[in-house]
Amino acid sequence: MRKAINSLFFDQRDYKLIEIVNSVYNEPKTLGYTGKLLYPFFHPLGIKELAESRGLRAAYATVHLMDSIESGDITSRLEALAGLKDDLVDTVGGPMPKNTSRVLLQIMKDLVRAKGEPEHQLKLAHNFRIAAFGKPRVIRHLLDHYHLLEMPEEWNQITFDDHVHDANTSGRKSPTHLIMDAWIKGIRRLRVIYYHYIEPKCALELIEAARIMEIDLRIGIEFWPLHRGRYISFIWVSRGLLNPESFLSFLARPSVVQFMEQGKALVRFQEKYLYLLLDKFNQSGRMELSRDLGITMMPVAAEEFLDFVGPGQPSLQYLGEFIHSKVLKTIQMHISRLKEGEATPEAKTHLGRLSKAMNEFMDTDILERYLDAAHFFNGLYDYVKEKGDCAPPRLCVPFCTLLEQIDDLLEDFRITLNLDRLGPEDVLELLYESSGRITRIEIINLEKYDPLDNEVMLRVNELREAVNQGSILKLKRIISKIIADVQKHDTDQKEDRLNVLSTILTNSSICLMPVPSN
Repeated sequence: MRKAINSLFFDQRDYKLIEIVNSVYNEPKTLGYTGKLLYPFFHPLGIKELAESRGLRAAYATVHLMDSIESGDITSRLEALAGLKDDLVDTVGGPMPKNTSRVLLQIMKDLVRAKGEPEHQLKLAHNFRIAAFGKPRVIRHLLDHYHLLEMPEEWNQITFDDHVHDANTSGRKSPTHLIMDAWIKGIRRLRVIYYHYIEPKCALELIEAARIMEIDLRIGIEFWPLHRGRYISFIWVSRGLLNPESFLSFLARPSVVQFMEQGKALVRFQEKYLYLLLDKFNQSGRMELSRDLGITMMPVAAEEFLDFVGPGQPSLQYLGEFIHSKVLKTIQMHISRLKEGEATPEAKTHLGRLSKAMNEFMDTDILERYLDAAHFFNGLYDYVKEKGDCAPPRLCVPFCTLLEQIDDLLEDFRITLNLDRLGPEDVLELLYESSGRITRIEIINLEKYDPLDNEVMLRVNELREAVNQGSILKLKRIISKIIADVQKHDTDQKEDRLNVLSTILTNSSICLMPVPSN
């Protein structure tokens, strides 16, 4: 019956497309696919147009890129992306070429991931070939299916993402893959954030990939300076370094090299702190988790954590994801044993609980309940104090001092203040102390969004609007309200904070520098 259905709804070109995709992962490579590796060196409207149909050419180009993303180096990834742009984005015809290209790329990504699922691959291959004709009704249906907004073919939409990460920090996509996915989503402006430092090779790949796909790119670095005895977060974004040559020249300056080395020292120090958290989890959190879920979980090895992180930077988020993956494997093992054993009422009840945990237990549960993520920065600060002179200098730098150090590196830059762990009184102080160098406030970050912070976000936005409107009277009212709120609570450094806020109230005109939000 299955063969009859296949012969009725699919033809040999669908099977040919699957053969192309799967040949990428066969060892040794099939002769047919290996021959197509010459395609990046041919003009898209030359010999390739005579040799293959548009659908199969697009397939070869997409598979070549996906193959380079999995196993290639920076050069091969960029070459594959450029070939894909030639073969797919720039040569697709029809009334909706841009949207057709986005759909084809998305389908091909799914087709590559579906290896080992022949029926699913067959349906995707058929959709790919049908979409390659570019009929508007089909393309709009597939855009809706993949939750992609239809973009104007003039490609003049205002779409952006101002805070993303690639695999070199806390993301899972290479810079090339990140840029390709941004283009598929219809994003025209992208800001990629690194932690504490950036490697020249990462900047090179990002900038070149963005140039190929014509995406307006900004590279930012997130820093953790001290403010009133705790760590805060802000993002530095360069301006005027829009090509690989200028950015690499900037990174090669001796002062910048030294500054980036300080960031690398911070990351190595943070890695040691994460090992302490992992040890703490093994000693106590693991036992608590085992009791909560009714499982027996073995200790987690630090060496496996580093393999899990891969090229990225070890972080609390990665640690949570890693432990979560171990928990799921342990739950699955217990489920298998229960299914093989005697089906007693107790076993059935336990099996139901584990099956529910398999679907509902998230990495955020690990972070919040067993790694105490809310106190991560407090613990890091205590660890820095414990290590004293052995701690990296970058973790001991006050906010204004770090701003001055950054000032010496590059004249044209922007500073975004993250609202995480800050109240309105902190934002007001930092705006005042920065003397206009804070140019943006990240009021909401969906990844870290907590409904309990809504009140803080609204009040900070009220402060931002008063500053941007240039109304001294409105600003003074808001500052007075902040002072009144601080007076109601007994907090550390209360008197000093009130003195600072009173000074700001007296000199409130200094705060009147426009501050957009994201």
